[in-house]
Amino acid sequence: MASTVLQLQKNSGTSILDSGNFIFDQIISSVGNLGYDPVTGVVTIPENGLYIVDWWVSIQSTSGSPGTTVRLISDKGQVFDSNSPNKTGNMGGIAVLDIDDAPVTFSLVNMSSATLFFSGMISSKANLRISAVDSGGAADNSRCFALDQFAHVLEQIVTLYPGASVSLFSNRLATITGPINSLYRSPDAGSIPMLLLGDEPVAFSIDKITVLYFPDSVYDSSITYLTPPDPFPQNCDTDQIKNIHDYVAVGDSISFTTGPTTSASGDITINEYGILVFADATSMMLVVTPQIFSIQKVTGAARADHSISISAQ
Repeated sequence: MASTVLQLQKNSGTSILDSGNFIFDQIISSVGNLGYDPVTGVVTIPENGLYIVDWWVSIQSTSGSPGTTVRLISDKGQVFDSNSPNKTGNMGGIAVLDIDDAPVTFSLVNMSSATLFFSGMISSKANLRISAVDSGGAADNSRCFALDQFAHVLEQIVTLYPGASVSLFSNRLATITGPINSLYRSPDAGSIPMLLLGDEPVAFSIDKITVLYFPDSVYDSSITYLTPPDPFPQNCDTDQIKNIHDYVAVGDSISFTTGPTTSASGDITINEYGILVFADATSMMLVVTPQIFSIQKVTGAARADHSISISAQ
């Protein structure tokens, strides 16, 4: 089961009609016995087990819908949505399929109530990956380590900065601002909590957070960070996390984006696997590195003046 994986990519086509399946024309990787029909876009899972499915699509526009919705639909009635209020940009999603009545088929479907259009300027329009989870436990996933890293830091933040004002940025909603309240973790949950903001708290899933900005809090050097496992699980998530970690260094002045609406800049104070910290004399910013879309190093006269800047459209 651990060596079962199928990765598909869509390189051709300019649009998908409403309720139409995504047709992936290239098999990037195929290990194991997962099946794919390139005519219908239907994937077949022939064996029982636990499977992780993740996908991303790059949309240029729609024919009238105010946003986009892409849905993973199985023939057993399982439905998983990914949504965006934007008509242009990248959008991802993830699903966990716990299958005990194989075979199961599924497809990725445009459910935007409009035609989706793709840019002719990019070669890859969409990607879908299916991986079996080893029966001995959860699949090795470096993105999960980055989330563990973020949760570990948040455990310290709520203790060190009770009531501190924070602005929460995500790739899904407008900016949310409020005081730090606490974390909530189900008695049956593992290491990942929800972050509660406000006196009448609202709970936020931390896997959707891209940046936490503290405008009036000074970084506490006692904050600790997790050491990544050795060996680091080697997969595409690992590559992305390592790329960012090694591309920048403490002291670098950078500007970066975490999607089409959020951009920020500053000098890097802490560079750990899965998280970057920016701190100046009056504020600090925590950035979850798997959520970073672009990075530009700033040099010469344009170099930042050691202050943090962040904005969202």
